[in-house]
Amino acid sequence: MSTIGTRIRDLRISKGMTQTALCGDGISSGYVSLIESGKRTPSEKMVREIARRLGVSADVLLQVDESPRQDPRHSDHARLDVNFAKMALANANPAEAARIVSRLELDRLDNLTANDAAFVLSQSLEQSGDMVGAVRVLRALVDRNRRDEAWVALARAATTLTTMLFESGDMNAAVDFAGACMGEIERSGLAGSDEHLRLGAIYMFSLFARGDTLSATEVVESLIKVADRVGTARARGSVYWNAAIVAHRRGSVDEALRLTDRAVALLGEEEDSRDLPRLRMNYAWLLLHQEHPDAVRALGELDRAEKALRGSKLEMGVIHTTRGRAYLCLGQHDEAAEHAASALQMLGPSEHIDRTEALILLGDVGAARFEEDLAQESYREAHKVLSGMDPSREVARLWRQLGDSLRRYGDQPGALTAYDASLTLSGLPRTPQASRVRLAVA
Repeated sequence: MSTIGTRIRDLRISKGMTQTALCGDGISSGYVSLIESGKRTPSEKMVREIARRLGVSADVLLQVDESPRQDPRHSDHARLDVNFAKMALANANPAEAARIVSRLELDRLDNLTANDAAFVLSQSLEQSGDMVGAVRVLRALVDRNRRDEAWVALARAATTLTTMLFESGDMNAAVDFAGACMGEIERSGLAGSDEHLRLGAIYMFSLFARGDTLSATEVVESLIKVADRVGTARARGSVYWNAAIVAHRRGSVDEALRLTDRAVALLGEEEDSRDLPRLRMNYAWLLLHQEHPDAVRALGELDRAEKALRGSKLEMGVIHTTRGRAYLCLGQHDEAAEHAASALQMLGPSEHIDRTEALILLGDVGAARFEEDLAQESYREAHKVLSGMDPSREVARLWRQLGDSLRRYGDQPGALTAYDASLTLSGLPRTPQASRVRLAVA
């Protein structure tokens, strides 16, 4: 179900207008943002003024589009159930959350409540290990939003589903699905909305992970043009963030830092940006991986990120790993070891990219302190974890990082093995050995 806020936003974007373009005569861009996000309800006088600036009648913004098939009373009860399911998820009980939401009849709910319920159900199934079921729920949700022409909701559902396909390693499915949904959303006139740009980001990452660097770069450049024209500060910041990641993975750390600077500035304009602390984490990582690492500045970014982040164990594990790397750069080995150990405790015994980073860090600490047992055990465990992971560009990067660490440690055979794995995953297989041909001598 659309609201006044979503209708204002959809019309504004379809006409290529920024939030600033609606400002003036008592209407600030911040107030427009609050209306569009549903945090403020404008007066009838304000609605008529905004409608005038959008070139439509006030009735277009004030209309109620409840479908006859939906029962508002049923939706009211369902919203209560969805809230109970969310509480169950927050208490680490996905089975109970799935049980609560599964009994709802989504077809009888308004679009907003149905989307909320489906997201909770898919998240519950994913956390319970039923990835197939989670994907099935999201595909059905996308189909419903397509039928209802609820393009903003479709973009959100498509982003979640594409992310799930991406994280499962099915890059072809992620690319094909996201590309098709991007076309639908752009044709609906929502190019430049936060939802469109978020879907564009995961679409770009999927292209990049599949090895299609050129197409990924083209998508980023296109998103930047659209975001700069009609996007909010948060949308533009997110696009620059994603562009920075692409630049870094192309090997251009300086460009990545420049783009991240812009992203931090833009997202800093948002008082309640959930993306900003995560961006600061990424920024700190980049500062440590440039040619001349800036560990002091990286620690400052991590301090600001941790204060604002209500993070999961995974995010806190990443912060500990990055802090440990910064302290290692500063020669503070004890602090580095402490944060590496904390990261591994947070991340648990999983086969995860972030755990591998923490293991390599702990090995580097052992090498720096001349503790051979610690270094060898940590590097060996990192090798074991990487060997069991599905191939991807991130895994190739970590094989390269492990190879560099083993080379500095003096383990040349181990380094060669890691480099070989990295090159193979990057699409450069071993060169077959040419057979020697003996010439017959007459």
